[in-house]
Amino acid sequence: MKRLVFIGVLALMPSTGFADDAVLPPQEQVETCLMSQAQSGGPSISCINEAQGSCIQFISDAPQAALLCFLDAQKVWTNYIGARMDFVLEKGGDDLAAVAGIEVKFDLLQNKLQCQRMSELTMLRAAPTEQTQITAARCDATANGLVFAKLVAQSENLK
Repeated sequence: MKRLVFIGVLALMPSTGFADDAVLPPQEQVETCLMSQAQSGGPSISCINEAQGSCIQFISDAPQAALLCFLDAQKVWTNYIGARMDFVLEKGGDDLAAVAGIEVKFDLLQNKLQCQRMSELTMLRAAPTEQTQITAARCDATANGLVFAKLVAQSENLK
């Protein structure tokens, strides 16, 4: 049953194959940034934005590249979440991993729902444009990144 929760979480995340991890810094580097921010009382979003900096740089000059980059970033964040869930399972056991899986699932649903809400409100004003697609992809990637950040913060004491 506990494995089914984790499988359900992965099913909610977009996955069309393996993403190129080079679109984001290595997982360990992102985790280091997140822990540094936590210790200093800083916001985790700064680490997420920094990690997605390679995508953000394309927005004005190469919008299609930015869109593809954010779509790849979503997949990489998903991979990072999966790896961190493996860590939670290894260090915390089945029960803790089941709880973490439920938390991840609902955090992701909540974040994605907010992205969808913003997209629909934007479409009320105008037809979708390349920029609205980029904004939606960036929101989804950031949503995944924030779920990863929360999972890292909640599981850091397992080391």
